[in-house]
Amino acid sequence: MKIMKQLKTSTALSIIAVMAAVSVQTPAMAEIITTPVLAKQANIQMQREDVRSFMARDDVRQAMLGYGVNASDIDARINNMTESELAELQSQMDTLPAGSSAVGFVLGVILIFVLLDVLGATDVFPGI
Repeated sequence: MKIMKQLKTSTALSIIAVMAAVSVQTPAMAEIITTPVLAKQANIQMQREDVRSFMARDDVRQAMLGYGVNASDIDARINNMTESELAELQSQMDTLPAGSSAVGFVLGVILIFVLLDVLGATDVFPGI
């Protein structure tokens, strides 16, 4: 019985020593963040904000609700968009004539939402 207790104690101490040695020797990894990287991140964030502000318009929100997209899911979808998807939406927003109907843009957004759903990035349309 005494031998088992000593064996458990020595095993526990060995594990603690190994864990302490591993945690002490783990180097910290860091790299320099360059200005182009920061500019790219800021640009992506600005594109997301532009799309969010467009989606916050009453006519666009009503059209999205008409197509069955929940208002709470819109922001999650925008967060899951890739850089190229954001750029495409941004270019579509920029080419729409002022004061015109946003139906074409909304259909493009819905298409991207459906593609994200099919790829498994989100689950807004459970039937897909």
